[in-house]
Amino acid sequence: MCGRFSLTSSTEAMQSLFGFSERPNLAPRYNIAPTTNISAIRLEEGEEGHKPHHFFAHWGLIPSWAKSPEFSARMINARSETVAEKPAFRAAYKSRRCLIPANSFFEWQKTGKSTKQPWLIGIADMPLFAFAGLWESWISPDGEKIKSCTILTTTAAKSIEFIHPRMPVILDTSDHDAWLNGKGGEDLLKPFAADRMQFYEVSSRVGNVRNDDENLIEPTDKTGTQGRLF
Repeated sequence: MCGRFSLTSSTEAMQSLFGFSERPNLAPRYNIAPTTNISAIRLEEGEEGHKPHHFFAHWGLIPSWAKSPEFSARMINARSETVAEKPAFRAAYKSRRCLIPANSFFEWQKTGKSTKQPWLIGIADMPLFAFAGLWESWISPDGEKIKSCTILTTTAAKSIEFIHPRMPVILDTSDHDAWLNGKGGEDLLKPFAADRMQFYEVSSRVGNVRNDDENLIEPTDKTGTQGRLF
């Protein structure tokens, strides 16, 4: 699964990689949690055709047919193996895809019956990347419009499966267009290359959503010489 991630890159770095023209006011976020608003990129039609567009979306998909947004916390992830068939995701999978920018994500390794060790996981040669995502637009009974999103997951890369059996779908930069325009499907929903993954143990402070500071992405002393990712 993917339940926490970080995004600390500058707006300029994101514009350069994803090609959007908007200039959102982005502060570094070291511990992004579900049900908060997060950055996303979708294709939007304009005078010059379809262009990447940055927008903010509630993390936790709210299907257009939902009666309320209450269950969105259970929709933060969509399993790639079933996303095309599940009623909550299939419409968005066909026509409302997005990229969700990130620098790293967190996962927890079971170390005992009631203990878990958090790890920070990223891509060694790709400090800014994108998860494969889906988005929806939901209108409340009183007319409020809420854009929401979910992150697709797949089986973990071999190098990190000891931490957790699942991981978010991470797209290579060359696959961004194919994902957004719907031409790429199941062939993109796969574990990322195991030899490009980089990871280390971090402080248990990341488990508290109120903590959001640079120290959360620092390796703990016992991680050896692997060093900090970003």
